[in-house]
Amino acid sequence: MKNKILFAVFSAIGFNVQATDLNKTYFELGYSHSDIGNRNSPQPSGIQFGFGYEFENGLYAGFNAKRQRDTLERPNYQLDVDLDENLLELGYIAYATQSGRFSFGATLGEMSLSLEDRTRDGSFYRFHTEYEHSFNQYFSAFARLGYEYFDPEQAKNDEGAWAELGITARLGVSSLTWKYHNGQGIDRLGLVYRYHF
Repeated sequence: MKNKILFAVFSAIGFNVQATDLNKTYFELGYSHSDIGNRNSPQPSGIQFGFGYEFENGLYAGFNAKRQRDTLERPNYQLDVDLDENLLELGYIAYATQSGRFSFGATLGEMSLSLEDRTRDGSFYRFHTEYEHSFNQYFSAFARLGYEYFDPEQAKNDEGAWAELGITARLGVSSLTWKYHNGQGIDRLGLVYRYHF
């Protein structure tokens, strides 16, 4: 009898709950922190915002922007650092099950790193595959792997593999996502609120 009661309780608290509706139609606003190089390098932080839309045929598009700032303290001076990004993402969901989706996509955009009066602007290209998995109606996770290429004006190109991991907690149409991005020369942490519609 005790076993039957325990089984009923566990079933009621979520072992058989419906999976989260994974979708890429949203508005988002959040916090982002970047780590450029070693511990003596800039670590700008600031806001990120964006939106996305998923079409019925599996195609999706999104826009994401980051505005980050930092001040490096030196014995005789201060150095202000600005890191701005504007990125457009296009992708396709190639395979979907009740609890997971596999997709691939590309990101195009611009990144600008300003150190006082010196600016390093350039075009940014990124290609990736992604797997999203829904554990239950409240939690999901994703992993992205790919290749990125940054082509700054009058400077050496940065290119190579990158990865991003994220965990999402959802309550109704709102969600909160923590994500970690490991790229070429810049690592990022983000905490983002999304409103899905």
